[in-house]
Amino acid sequence: MSQPAVFLDRDHTLIEDTGYLNDPAGVKLLPGVELALKSLAQAGYRTVVVTNQSGVARGMVTEEMIAKIHVEMCRQLEAHGAKLDAIYYCPYHPDGTIEEYARESEMRKPWPGMLLQAAKDLDINLLESWMVGDRPRDVEAGQRAGCRTIRIRFGTAPIAGEAQDEDIQADFTVRNLVEAARIILRESVALRPPHGESGQPAGLPPPAVAATSQTPSPAIQPSGDADGLSDRQIRLEVLRYIRQLARAEDHHEEFSLSKLIGGVVQVLAILALIIALWRMATDALGQAQLWATLGVALQAMALTFFTMHRGR
Repeated sequence: MSQPAVFLDRDHTLIEDTGYLNDPAGVKLLPGVELALKSLAQAGYRTVVVTNQSGVARGMVTEEMIAKIHVEMCRQLEAHGAKLDAIYYCPYHPDGTIEEYARESEMRKPWPGMLLQAAKDLDINLLESWMVGDRPRDVEAGQRAGCRTIRIRFGTAPIAGEAQDEDIQADFTVRNLVEAARIILRESVALRPPHGESGQPAGLPPPAVAATSQTPSPAIQPSGDADGLSDRQIRLEVLRYIRQLARAEDHHEEFSLSKLIGGVVQVLAILALIIALWRMATDALGQAQLWATLGVALQAMALTFFTMHRGR
């Protein structure tokens, strides 16, 4: 039976971002990461790292060193009783200086290749899964895979050429992985199976790849043509588009032109009725009747606009 997963970016999500990390000694877990991972595992989620590592293509770090870095990261997590189910990384970048890796790849976020590969390898239900990261590319990769998304924000500087905040919107925005885990657990509606002391779902074998970086499959040139997409990818793209429309509706729910106009007309109606009462107090009954009639008309107009807003 397929399981949901929480896909995780690495730098600025699990560990401190020191640039192109090329030394296991530089691995430092962010506060609360181990607690968040344990909570997610106990709730029945697989935890899978999906990270771009263009430093390989740029000649700043080797795949062997990345493997050692990931072993050290997993060692530190295990020292606190937390585990990862798998780690996927993409070493490719079209501007790389190492010919072997200087290419575009469907595995590189914002493309969803790593998430789709993990779903295939680990039997993951993408529609019940989440993607958590600190960059717009993490959010977009999750959306393309059909996952719900959470962005971690704490003043991360933008990357040149990367889609900016207004272009890519996550389902939720938080300050750290602990807050992300709370949202995921809160939003979970399906009951999870019981777990053993290890924090893994009962009946499942212990993860065999928790300390092993998995090299993505050979690069596939991204294509914008629908003919190049599988039926599954097309369905996921349709779901992504529907979710974007739903988020846009949520973002604009509080404001509508009819509600604004109704509010302005309501204020004018109240003012007209106040003037009518004042004219009555000064024995100007003709003017009072005129202002009262205007106030009633404005009130009816305001109610019409409010009704239009509720009927949206």
